[in-house]
Amino acid sequence: MKGSVRPRVVASGTRAAVAVPMAALLVACSLVGAPPGQRTFYVSPAGDDTARGTSAGSPWRSLERASEAVLVPGDRVLLLGGARFTGRLLLDRLDAGNAADPVVVGSYGDGRAEIDAPGDGAVVVTDTGGVEISDLVLAGAGPEPVPGSAGVRVFTDSPDDRVFDHVVVQRVEAHGFGNGIEVGSARAGTGFRDVRVDDAVLHDNRDAGLTVYGPAFDATAPRYAHEDVVISRVTAYGNHGDPANTRRNTGSGIVLGSVRTATVTRSVAHDNGGSGGSGEGPVGIWTYDSTGVVIEHCLSYRNRTARLADGGGFGLDQNNSDSVLQYNLSYDNHGPGYLVYTGQQNDAHTGSVVRFNVSSGDARRWSVYGGITVLGRVSATRIYQNTVVMAPQRSDPSSALRLGPGVSDLDVRNNLLVSRQAGPVVVAVTPYARSAVRLDGNAYVGSAGAPTVVWGPEAEPSLRAWRAATGQETSAGRRTGLTGDPGLPGPLTGLAATAVDDPAVGFLPSPGSPLLGAGLPLADLLTPGVTLLDRTGAPVRTGSPDVGAVQRAQSG
Repeated sequence: MKGSVRPRVVASGTRAAVAVPMAALLVACSLVGAPPGQRTFYVSPAGDDTARGTSAGSPWRSLERASEAVLVPGDRVLLLGGARFTGRLLLDRLDAGNAADPVVVGSYGDGRAEIDAPGDGAVVVTDTGGVEISDLVLAGAGPEPVPGSAGVRVFTDSPDDRVFDHVVVQRVEAHGFGNGIEVGSARAGTGFRDVRVDDAVLHDNRDAGLTVYGPAFDATAPRYAHEDVVISRVTAYGNHGDPANTRRNTGSGIVLGSVRTATVTRSVAHDNGGSGGSGEGPVGIWTYDSTGVVIEHCLSYRNRTARLADGGGFGLDQNNSDSVLQYNLSYDNHGPGYLVYTGQQNDAHTGSVVRFNVSSGDARRWSVYGGITVLGRVSATRIYQNTVVMAPQRSDPSSALRLGPGVSDLDVRNNLLVSRQAGPVVVAVTPYARSAVRLDGNAYVGSAGAPTVVWGPEAEPSLRAWRAATGQETSAGRRTGLTGDPGLPGPLTGLAATAVDDPAVGFLPSPGSPLLGAGLPLADLLTPGVTLLDRTGAPVRTGSPDVGAVQRAQSG
């Protein structure tokens, strides 16, 4: 399966090793004493690198000249909008701003400036923070990018265990690189805090649209390189993977690794993957080696894998703790809509929550996955209030829910699990006892007749038979679980949503649906004092919710 994603690190250089012309050095020195927050440096293809660069009428010409300037809090470097520049812009440990007075890189005039970067990166930030990058179009070498290249690279291998504060990237398009945007650390104890990526379009990169990574994870002493990361309104598509890379997965949309506390919201990943050479595949939006990650209100569809692994919509991968997948829509992916997985033999993967998500037509390549899949040494996981609909497949049909070996302390409650194909609705490779896995209050819909369940070596022909054989779908001595027509207006498969605000009205139970008010209480799965909200932000009836991800509006 997947494992960590660590792009090859290409030396980005520092200005200590750059020979600076004397005229340029004198200009730079004369500017350092200017009041912070009042210096704006302009760059235009019609400029002159011997000019002062401090007005639109006397701009610098090259990115190399702009890279030589020593930037202090409040300084701005602006490129002429609509113009094209070649090379890269470098900010390093000599440059620094802060959250109140960041160093700003952007465009001026009409439109966005474009940087053509045939080398390892377009905007490279090393060992510094307090930087905001915006309103740029970044173009790499195309289908055969330089290994390790990135449209925006934010990287540290600082030897003094520093965490650099405040990095913002917004209104940026990046294509033709290894990664569109990457934030990385090579050493334990150093990284970035308060990272924001907003309103970015990352497409046709080889390895990933956006990736965050850090040093190897140590389960005996967990440390995370980055903290307080927010990814919002990012669209990642056409990042197909590297067929020559057989060591690790490539071709994901958005990947977060080595992060403590993060949110991915209102973002879209589609048509990624399909060309990676590794035995493991990519996923649309996922996280690994992290804690406290929330992925919500996102859309992931038509992501692919070239191998027999992954290619799904969303994932909480190895060494992930206390993280949440909620309010997402996944459809027509090769792999599972929602994957909770670890291949590590440790206890680090714990505390996952998967709720109020919709999966339609996922796990469409083979039955090793289900629409929701939990696999490996995963503990204390809560999966509730989701809707999963499996589309017809020609052969090897997938289940709506699939449980692999190694799982412990798993609750699966109030989910709607629908199969529109021959085959079981639920598959558990291991015949779990209720002490390890508990299914309660779910609705099971087969393609024809009673839904079937595979539980270890046994195939149970109905909910009643499965309940009697295993004790599943019983609570406080009474029978739970539903079967029959769920009363959804549809369409349930063949979706065409392209925006995160799709209302998913086809999955809202119609009047008279047996799903209405049929859910079991949720209080024991929730943090005390927290109000549970549905996909629309409305409070949920935690005592008797509707079954499934999409809830009717509360009255009164």
